[in-house]
Amino acid sequence: MIYFGRNSLGMAGTESALARRRRAAGGRWSCVGGAIAGLLLSATGARAQEVTEPSLKAAVLFNVARFAEWRPEALPAGMPLTACVLNDAPVTDALERYVKGRQVSGRGVNVIRVTADGPLRSCHVLYISGITAAQLAVVVKAVAGAPVLTISDFDAFARKGGVVHMYVENGKINFNVDLGLARRSGLQLSSRMLTLAAHVYETAAGAQ
Repeated sequence: MIYFGRNSLGMAGTESALARRRRAAGGRWSCVGGAIAGLLLSATGARAQEVTEPSLKAAVLFNVARFAEWRPEALPAGMPLTACVLNDAPVTDALERYVKGRQVSGRGVNVIRVTADGPLRSCHVLYISGITAAQLAVVVKAVAGAPVLTISDFDAFARKGGVVHMYVENGKINFNVDLGLARRSGLQLSSRMLTLAAHVYETAAGAQ
């Protein structure tokens, strides 16, 4: 079964006090994550064995967006949320299907395919995949300081200038969060999301 779980990689870096307390609590967090993933799977209308990785990632992307808040000037009342996908057609297609009939905090969701040199700062959510380390550095720099919730499966993304690193390990979807970067980008992440994260970092400005 695919479920959220605690990260067993032991990544380098300083964890937040919240992450240390959660890690000390042990395996019960895997159970909590399993329940959340069960909801995601049921929401897709498919049995667990039929859910593809792109469809599961799309469900996670949508639900991560539900756990985030943007400042009114970045996401005014009545404006739909713009979810951009960079260089991952299967996830784009899956996300387009997933958001039909669904809303984030009462808003519709527009799914946009973007390129690395596109208007990335106009995205509210930006999922990045399938690019080189050099291209990633350019994208991260392009959205620096903007209220963009960046999410990627790029290795150690939350330690390389991204907000959320989402990855599959041993059949589990896990994610790490850079809470410091989220705050500097004008984003507020719910405590519920942070308790589900495998690692929560609080980097200082210029630390990447």
